[in-house]
Amino acid sequence: MWSYILQQISVFSSVGRPVFCGNVLVWPTEGSHWLNVKIVIQELIRRGHGVTVLVSNASLFIKPRAEAAEKFEVYNVPFRKDTVENLIEDVVALWLNNRPTTLTFWQFYKELGKLSKNWRQMNRLMCDAVLTNRELMAHLQGSSYDLLLSDPVTLCGDLLALKLAIPFIYSLRFSPASTVERHCGKMPAPPSYAPAALSELTDRMSFGERIKNIVSYYLQDYVFQSYWGEWDIYYSKVLGKPSATSLLITQPPALQPAQLGTWPGRKVKYVEKYVY
Repeated sequence: MWSYILQQISVFSSVGRPVFCGNVLVWPTEGSHWLNVKIVIQELIRRGHGVTVLVSNASLFIKPRAEAAEKFEVYNVPFRKDTVENLIEDVVALWLNNRPTTLTFWQFYKELGKLSKNWRQMNRLMCDAVLTNRELMAHLQGSSYDLLLSDPVTLCGDLLALKLAIPFIYSLRFSPASTVERHCGKMPAPPSYAPAALSELTDRMSFGERIKNIVSYYLQDYVFQSYWGEWDIYYSKVLGKPSATSLLITQPPALQPAQLGTWPGRKVKYVEKYVY
């Protein structure tokens, strides 16, 4: 009799331990990046966490469904679906049909710069649609989110997390030639033997390929300064103080296997409950 009762107590003690389940807000990106984040979302839901995806009404691939396990918070943007579709098609066409060679390097990055400018303008409209929407921000504040999962290709997830006073985590390392990781995260990447991301080079390079790799690093640094400089102004305006985008997206500076960093740093142990 007592043996049976002790067995029951043992079972309930092991099964009935406190379980931590949180409320996660997701700031996604279109295309294949959404497929990547969906896997993370499914695992979070499997572990008992609540997940809400913040998505614009012009999204192509993220389709809110009433029967989905995750929730969707839709916000309105001043552009249409075809704007997103045309931009994605232009980027894919540039990469497939005009891939950079030794002779076309500069022209490729010149065209890429134009597309980056168009993406930045669309991205800022998305940021404004959320951050300047008082009703939506009040709703998000009242939803008591514990964590924001952000795809860094579409900026603003970090700003939203700061406004909501919650930690954030990135879903991937993301910059061509590891520009952000090198300049912001202080990742060592000697161009003499570390191939630039998206350069299609390996760690076994000929002399000519090493020259190409060095040029790739410098070109990406130029694109980085041109692209992110505009965002520094925007971040400073939103936060009401001088702010550098690169500092916000890499706090703390140590790199993790699947993320650039979290903010605030003191929340890291709290975040680990979601990850491990």
